[in-house]
Amino acid sequence: MTTYIIRRILYAIPILIGVNLITFFLFFFINTPDQMARFHLGSKRVTEEQIAKWKRQRGYHLPYFFNNGWSEVGLREAHNKPVSLQLPAQQAGAYQLRIEVPKPDTGTLKIIISTDKSAVLKLPAAIEPGPIEIDLAKTKAYTLPFSLLKERGRHHPLEILIQPSEEAPQSIARLYFKEKISLWEGFSETIFWKKSIQFLFFNFGTSDDGRNIGEEIRRRIIPSLSIAVPSFIIGIFVNITIAMLFAFYRGTYIDFWGVITCVAMMSISGLFYIIGGQWLFGKALRLVPVSGYDTGLFAIKFVLLPIVIGVISGIGSGVRWYRTIFLEEMGKDYVRTARAKGLPESIVLFRHALKNAMIPILTGVVVTIPLLIIGSLLLESFFAIPGLGSFTLEAIQRQDFAIVQAMVFLGSILYIIGLLMTDISYTLVDPRVRLE
Repeated sequence: MTTYIIRRILYAIPILIGVNLITFFLFFFINTPDQMARFHLGSKRVTEEQIAKWKRQRGYHLPYFFNNGWSEVGLREAHNKPVSLQLPAQQAGAYQLRIEVPKPDTGTLKIIISTDKSAVLKLPAAIEPGPIEIDLAKTKAYTLPFSLLKERGRHHPLEILIQPSEEAPQSIARLYFKEKISLWEGFSETIFWKKSIQFLFFNFGTSDDGRNIGEEIRRRIIPSLSIAVPSFIIGIFVNITIAMLFAFYRGTYIDFWGVITCVAMMSISGLFYIIGGQWLFGKALRLVPVSGYDTGLFAIKFVLLPIVIGVISGIGSGVRWYRTIFLEEMGKDYVRTARAKGLPESIVLFRHALKNAMIPILTGVVVTIPLLIIGSLLLESFFAIPGLGSFTLEAIQRQDFAIVQAMVFLGSILYIIGLLMTDISYTLVDPRVRLE
């Protein structure tokens, strides 16, 4: 069994990397960091400078997969008037100035790069000393490489002045600096490493609003478990008991009307149970609070109603699932043999059918295991429970993809653990099963 568990854990590594790649592609290629910045800034006239600042603060300014050393160190927009891009105390090295224009025009842009007298500004040999003029009728983007050579031990300011002509449109000046980085830094100083690969080491980073995601998960996991675990255990016990009752009285009015009731309960939206429960037990009878949460034993009065609603809302689908399993088992040869020996129907059902139905029951239970940790989105949101479910739903509403990506990865880990636990539990309920 040990060899099997190790092999399954090793299989999980490429699966988790694949999940990371898929979620990374969905979050950062379909919805780019620029689009994320525009959504969070919430301004119709948001500038490129604001977008660049937002991306830099959250690490979205880095390359996706490989960093070749170039990084943006400044950005300014020119709207038919001179603008100055000042970078005090810049280090010596290679720079690259890129001028982007929305569309070619008949105007011109004049660029003046200057520093103090103790530093040496080295331009390409083809560029003559003095102002550099760009004809916008010929180009939409202009790139100028240059170097800054400074006196050792001193810092020198660097200033770039952009003077558009009267007929020139809006232009964007981006200044990049190239630094020497190692091959390891080329891969580690990227969005993919900082926002995805570090999940494999359980480093979830920070959200787009600056919160520590790992700390938020540790703080919110207890409220989620206080609702999910009791609902899970009580729900299984109630569903199996009712399903066995229907199977015991199969073909009777109890079974007939019970199945109709289950179908009706399945057809009702979960919101009905939540809102109806809040009104009946919270407002009309005033037995429990409508919403909120507290710590310690004081939390019982806040989680009692969500637990009851979680159990009741799952009876319809759960009972029908387990009833189908029991009816299938009761039609097999070993059950007919037990009846032929004269065993009572209750013994046949509870001792023989229940034991042999444990494998399909365990298979269905594993699907709900990730919900034990991640929590219920609707229950936690409507009852104001500060758990992982409400945490995830709030992140989706705010389009905080750092949190959503972390929760997707956490759900993948929990599902893999659940599958492994299910395989191990098979050997406990059926001695014929061997893990090899």
